Amino acid sequence: MAAKVVIVGGGVGGVVTANRLALLAPEGVQITLVDATGIHTYQQGWLYVPFGEVEPKQLQKRLKSIVYDRVKVITKPVTGIDLDNKVVNMNGERLTYDFLVLATGCEPNPSEIEGLAEGSHHFHTADAAIKLREALANFEGGKIVVGVGGLPYKCPPSPIEFAFLLHEHLIRKGLRNKTELIYATPLPRVFHIEPLVPIFEERFERFGIKLSPFFTLETFDPANRRAISMDGTELNGDLFVLVPPHCGVECARKLGIGDAKGFLPTERNTLQVQGQEQVYAVGDCTNLTTPKALTAAQKQAFIVAENIVAQITGKELVKYKGQVGCVIEVGCREATVASFDYDNPPHPPKPNKALFQQKRNMRRLYWQIVPTALG
Repeated sequence: MAAKVVIVGGGVGGVVTANRLALLAPEGVQITLVDATGIHTYQQGWLYVPFGEVEPKQLQKRLKSIVYDRVKVITKPVTGIDLDNKVVNMNGERLTYDFLVLATGCEPNPSEIEGLAEGSHHFHTADAAIKLREALANFEGGKIVVGVGGLPYKCPPSPIEFAFLLHEHLIRKGLRNKTELIYATPLPRVFHIEPLVPIFEERFERFGIKLSPFFTLETFDPANRRAISMDGTELNGDLFVLVPPHCGVECARKLGIGDAKGFLPTERNTLQVQGQEQVYAVGDCTNLTTPKALTAAQKQAFIVAENIVAQITGKELVKYKGQVGCVIEVGCREATVASFDYDNPPHPPKPNKALFQQKRNMRRLYWQIVPTALG
């Protein structure tokens, strides 16, 4: 009997895995992609929504339009997964599998921190990005606190990029000299990847962005517009943009095999869920130390597809080496890039305009490059 592969989640990890399997899997292998919305989103584009550069609908396409014909798409929410009996449940409908790929992603969880949902903004969902756009439209000067509200979260450099974009947005509106801009982070320095620190520090100094290190948010007081850290430090502001901590989505949390936040225990090289030889996890739902980023999910999806084919055909599994890469905007229409893996740190180049243009072009070229899963 032909193998049946079920992929849960229509983000980068799920789509690339499905399309890569469509290219590599032997004839007869059934590939099914299950997603609650049937919509794929270029999530990195949310960063630009608050500044009016793009609308959320421009960042979305129907899954059926970006997967190969060999992939069957089911648009239904997954209500439960029975790992012992290899069954995916969808509101009473049962889907059996031989191989399961969990590409369920993660989601912002501002409720983890008291008051954060009521008093702060972020840009990690379409709705949140639109609300932030409205808040910026009404802002007329004062103090803005940008930063990290909790760990982990998607795309680690994104709040720093937002700070740089906000600096330029305020200049365009004639409000920069009326605004104090503060960046808050629980880290002792601006970022956790050492080779990027000098670049970010130079830009912070140049743009007049103040750094508030060691700020581990404990509670938020919406009524008095203040953030309070675990050591009692307080930051007051007129507008807060604090990326909330993220957690695994409900169907992944209900598996009962993840950590306290619902991230799945994943073997760092094969990407198999620990204790489950024919179950894989890919992208933001894993507990890997690799950043939760588009390129990490893309690279992992290639490995997962190849390993499923290897198991079907009796070949050796290949290894994921932790590859990830990110083009990072740093203001002045310039960007740098951080590419690294488990064993090799990044060596970011001097910020330049070519990389900036590459990042901006990605919004247009994404649909022709990433979902196709071509090597």
